[in-house]
Amino acid sequence: MCTRSIVVVLLITLQAAVLRADPPALTLQSALSEARQHAPERTVADSTVAAAEARASGAGRRFTNDPVVTGRYQQLPPGGGTDRAWSLGLQWTLDFSGSWRPRRAAARASVTAASQGRSVALLDLDGEVAVAFAELADAQRRVARTAQMVALRELATTTAQRLRTTGAGNQLDVDAAVLDLRAAQVDAATVRGDLEASRVRLARLLGRESSTGLAVGDEIDVTAVPSATMLDNLIALDPRVKLAAAALDAARLLADAENRAARPDVTVGIEGGRARHDIPAGSFATEPSLSGQWSDWDISVSISVPLPLFNRNRVARATTTADVLEAEALLTRVRADAATRLQEARARLVAAIDAVNTAADVPLIIDRESVLLDKALRAGGVELAAFAQQAHRLVEVGRVYDDAVLSLRRARAAWTRLIVQ
Repeated sequence: MCTRSIVVVLLITLQAAVLRADPPALTLQSALSEARQHAPERTVADSTVAAAEARASGAGRRFTNDPVVTGRYQQLPPGGGTDRAWSLGLQWTLDFSGSWRPRRAAARASVTAASQGRSVALLDLDGEVAVAFAELADAQRRVARTAQMVALRELATTTAQRLRTTGAGNQLDVDAAVLDLRAAQVDAATVRGDLEASRVRLARLLGRESSTGLAVGDEIDVTAVPSATMLDNLIALDPRVKLAAAALDAARLLADAENRAARPDVTVGIEGGRARHDIPAGSFATEPSLSGQWSDWDISVSISVPLPLFNRNRVARATTTADVLEAEALLTRVRADAATRLQEARARLVAAIDAVNTAADVPLIIDRESVLLDKALRAGGVELAAFAQQAHRLVEVGRVYDDAVLSLRRARAAWTRLIVQ
């Protein structure tokens, strides 16, 4: 019975430890995937496509004018030969220009443009997530490094105080060690604030309500980038270029539709009526008592065509022509901007990869030197001045390396934002 109780307690303790354990570090790919599923930007991008599809569902209808029902009733005073008359008709304006075809195609092109705009928005989201991921990884790295430096500074302060107590040191060494310790502690407090701010930023992009416990992996991606000769293919695949091209197609189709709409619409009508005729007594001098009443039906067909002299849809045609010119200029600029951005991003990424590869052994050296300095201080094998100089060097070199890693991650994020995923 006692053994069973011990087993139960151990299981409960193990389960509680598992529940308290920190969640695994988030990888960049899992962060990008989570953001694309839950970020508010994803909802906005989807709604843009849905709105374009809703507008397209009502575009391109051949019959857009409703039929018009007409009615007439007339009652004349006696003696006019007609007692009363009424008629009922139907008129309908028909579009024979064929403009509904390019309007339908323009609506489909608008949906395509909206889909490309959604791709652009998601690529922008990828870039923001990658930058936030890089900043959080950098903050985590700096927190760990400052904690390491604080521990060394605390040991140096303790050593300086012990040497002063034994008469082997002086107050100047103690004060110098304390000042170095305070500087390291201030630096540590600052980077802890940067860490929490970076967590909040990344959690927002991931669509999370809380940033508690959010941590990311510290992988450094130094894989090569496509050669400069492959940039033309990336430009053609750039969704921003596809978006501008789809917008140009839509503008041209709308211009075609408005040009077709300049042709006049034809209104056709049919009307049927019944008239009651009445010849009262006394209408004929020779037969004063003669009178008569009868009714007859009549049907008429009408057609009307406006003369295209003044309107001719001039305003709409001029507007769509201007839109086409603007869309053509925009496509040219987007292509040029895409080429420039890709070349700049590639140049920065190549340089950042070279910098990090050059300093690949720096973290190992810093960790090794930190351990050696710790042992030397405890054994009294290093003077405080030499320790301070070496510690300053480790801090500066560590910052240079961390800056290089952050630059690489930001350059990779900029590259990710530009290429098709």
